[in-house]
Order: sequence, then structure tokens, then C-alpha cells
Amino acid sequence: MTQKKRDKRMIFFSNPKVTSKKLIEPHYKQTAERIKQSNARYILALQDQMRLNYTSHVAKTELGRIGKAGKTMQYGLIQHSVLCVTDENEPLGLMDVKLFDYEDFDTEVHQHHRSIKDKATRYWIDALVEMRQRLGECSQRIITVADREGDFYEFLHELIEAKEEFVIRAKHDRYTGKTHRARGQRLWSLLTESEAKGSVSTIIQDVNSREMKEITLVLKAMEVVLPPPNKGKKDRDEKKDCHPIKINAVMAYNEEHEWVLLTKLPIDTCEQIEEIVSIYRSRWHIEDYHKILKTGYQIDEIYLHASRETIQNLIIMASISACRLYWLIYIGRTDVDIKAEQLFEEFEWKAIYVYFKEEIPQESPVLSEVILRIARLGGHKPTKKGQPPGIKTMWIGFQQFTIAAQMYRNMSTKT
Repeated sequence: MTQKKRDKRMIFFSNPKVTSKKLIEPHYKQTAERIKQSNARYILALQDQMRLNYTSHVAKTELGRIGKAGKTMQYGLIQHSVLCVTDENEPLGLMDVKLFDYEDFDTEVHQHHRSIKDKATRYWIDALVEMRQRLGECSQRIITVADREGDFYEFLHELIEAKEEFVIRAKHDRYTGKTHRARGQRLWSLLTESEAKGSVSTIIQDVNSREMKEITLVLKAMEVVLPPPNKGKKDRDEKKDCHPIKINAVMAYNEEHEWVLLTKLPIDTCEQIEEIVSIYRSRWHIEDYHKILKTGYQIDEIYLHASRETIQNLIIMASISACRLYWLIYIGRTDVDIKAEQLFEEFEWKAIYVYFKEEIPQESPVLSEVILRIARLGGHKPTKKGQPPGIKTMWIGFQQFTIAAQMYRNMSTKT
């Protein structure tokens, strides 16, 4: 990229009229429309956070603390995202993105003595509220899904009060019961001692080998009562709203794995419990999406030596683009009928055949054929098991594909 082009992009991102909120608002509206028009049985709203570490960069005057690595303070931004997918795993888009650091909060006051409004955990609740505001009147069934970071009283309380459906992995082995003074057994103990409801086979990725393997999990489920937090809550209005929560708890486990899931979905039958586990497993979508941002777009490596708003503008643009790429990868893997011309220009899909010195089809091929060739550009080699190309492979392939397509277009224009 020439210095002139760099300067033009810097002017755009640094323009005070350009804000991250304005940049992503059209994407929210399009996602909301896709949700409303979807024929899915339900939509999963996947919430998660990732840290963008800019500690090694010299210019970080407007960026605050995001945590520690040992005794070393880390600086950068934390991105909280809500990615929506259908029950058939089709990505629909983002419904909320927030960027923050711990300097945005008064951390000199211990967290037990701060209101939820003064904690970073407020973004889980804010994302839920703002997603509903953006959706407006919507008959589609929405299920919020979160990992252990989403297991805190205020978030569970908000979900239940708003009559939202949700599946959240438990982090805390709480005492059960109506109050902390009248403690019952801890959550894990109650579930362990309860009767098994059945079992389910599921596919997971091995942490060490990265291979997909099938495992069988024993299923247990029961309704429990969780008391409000005992610490803090000096804010009278917040304290007044604290009351015990009735919630369903599901345990899925074997010798190596154990998930405890909190939900308000029914647990009357083994099939319902299996569906809760299946819903939680779909959380991998947002992990893959964040992986595209980090390993593909490398947004924790990109740093503009400018204002915080400039940095956020660039991250938001990358987030929207990554969402589009993620959808394209999914469609290429699953939809065997869609034609490449519906998503690519003619010169683009033709370029990939020219690159591999293959005969150019007279009519547009199916998208999956083009996607597979793009994956080959990224180093993908088809296996006997037929595993689809990974996220990093697809990203590298798309980079090479863009260059090849542009070269083919230039050559075609000259001739």
C-alpha cells in the first residue's frame, strides 16, 4: 500500500464525523431483518468477549488496562460481541459490539462494593437490552448463549425478569437455597447426587490433537434455587431487586469432560435436555468468529497511532468484514445448490480456474467448488475423512484469491 493510500485511510478513520457506532448501525439493521425473515425454529444470540492486547505498541496513551500477565500489566481493548446464528448453524450477523477497558470504571473501589453499572460485567446485560431494542417487534424465538463469564447473578436475574430463554455454562459452585444464611447443598453436589436422565453422543475437538472425536456424556438435570449475592449491593435499588432465582441446571459429563449449564428451558424429557447441550455446543460459532478476527484480520496486531476512536473505527470495520467472511465460509460448506455468481463477480470465480490452469466452466459453478479451490490457495489438502478447511486456511486462501482475481481482471481488461 502506498503512503498516499495510507494517509487517505487514516483521514477516514480519524474523521470526527466517523464513529464506530455509525459504522456498524447499518449492519445491525440488516442482521435484525435477517432474524425476522428467518424460518429457523430459533435464533441463538451468542455472547462472548476477547482481549486485544496492544501492550507492545509504543503509542497507547488512550488505551487502558485489560488484565495482567503474571505481574505485568496488559493494555489494550476488550471486545464484547453478540453473534446471531440459526438452529441450523447459519450465521446471520452481529447484534451488538462494545469495546472497553478497565480504565472506563473506578477500579479503586472493590468490585463487591460497586453497583453493576460500575462494573465491566454490565456489558453482558447492556448487550441483551440493546439487542432487544434493535429487534423491536419480533416474533422470532431468541435464545441467549454464553460461557462461564456470563454466570453472574445480575445477568441471570435480568434474563429471568425479561422472560428471556438462555443457556449459560455455570462458573460458580454456589450454595443453593433461598438465602445464604439458610444454605443448602452446593450446586455441583446436588447434581452429582441426582439420578441420571440419560446420555448423549456429541462431537468435540480434542485440545491436544485438534482432531474431532465423538464422546458420550451422561445427563442429569434438576430445578434449583440460587440465592442472591451476599456481598456488596450497597445500592438500595439494586438490593431491593435481589431475590432468589429458580433455575434449571443440567450436568453433562464423562471421565474427562463436565459441563454444568443454567437455563430456563424445560428439562422434563431426555430429548429436551439433549437439546440444551446441543444449544450450548453451538457457542463454537463465536469462538471461530473471534478466531477470524485474530488470526485472519490480526486486529490485535493492527494499531493506528492515533485516537482511541480511530482504533475502534478500524476494529469495527474489520468486525463487519469478518462477519461477512464467516458467513461466506459457512454457505460454501453447507449449501450445495447456490451458484458462485450469486456471491462473486464473473471475473472472480473465473480467476480461480485460471490460477489452477483448469478449464473455465461455461456456466457459473456451484459456490462450494469455488470455496474448495480458494481453500487450496490457503494450503488445504482434501483428506479421506472429508474435513472442511479451517478458519486460518480459508483466510489465507481469500487473501491469495483477491490478488489472483484482480490480476485476472486487469489482464482481461487489457486484452
